[in-house]
Amino acid sequence: MKGIFAINNHILKVYSRALFVIFLGVMFLGCSSSQNKEREVGNSKSQEVNLPDFSSVDTENVFAYNCGDSLQFVAHVTKDSTWLFLADTTVKVLPVKAGSGAKYEGNYFLYWSKGDEAILQRPQGSFVTCSTVPREKSWQAARIRGVDFRALGQEPGWHLEITEGQELRYIGDYGKDTLITDLPKPEKTEHRTIYQARGESQSIKIEILDEPCTDSMSGFKFSSTVTVTVDGETYRGCGRALD
Repeated sequence: MKGIFAINNHILKVYSRALFVIFLGVMFLGCSSSQNKEREVGNSKSQEVNLPDFSSVDTENVFAYNCGDSLQFVAHVTKDSTWLFLADTTVKVLPVKAGSGAKYEGNYFLYWSKGDEAILQRPQGSFVTCSTVPREKSWQAARIRGVDFRALGQEPGWHLEITEGQELRYIGDYGKDTLITDLPKPEKTEHRTIYQARGESQSIKIEILDEPCTDSMSGFKFSSTVTVTVDGETYRGCGRALD
């Protein structure tokens, strides 16, 4: 009788331990599932966030980063937050205390800038180190403002921004000459697009050719060759569509 009782006691202990292990496993899976759901919610919030009006974004507060072959992103820094523009989402992050540099967190994203470098962490991702790309600064600022095509030229320096359905903006002679008009209907052929418009006191003609172009000053390559004629004066340069 004592032997049977001892055996039953042993079986009861084993059974109890097994139940305890199962209980721990269920608790662990529950916590893991809860964390995953929280991350999913964080991702969802970052993708569904209501975006403000970026039409007046200051180029000086925009920073383009290269984090290697697989990741590029843009940061737009404001007084109380920073907007991160990635290929698959746009997210707002808020400032937090940091020993050095400027650190921001939100929706499981972390952005920590220090001089010409930054650290970025995405949900369920590891930290990546990124470097600024100064030549992309003005192009990415224009893209955030909603510009669809941008071009520039040298001697004298000029740039052009075209926003589909809205306006044409030309800044010439190193910023001294400005012409802004409603965007006219273009004349299009297979490899050529022409815009002609008139401002308050100037006329402008823009010809965009689907031919590769190299900027004469920087040596950077572009997908389009652009010719701008303002009141009979013709300027040549390069441009590209902003995706």
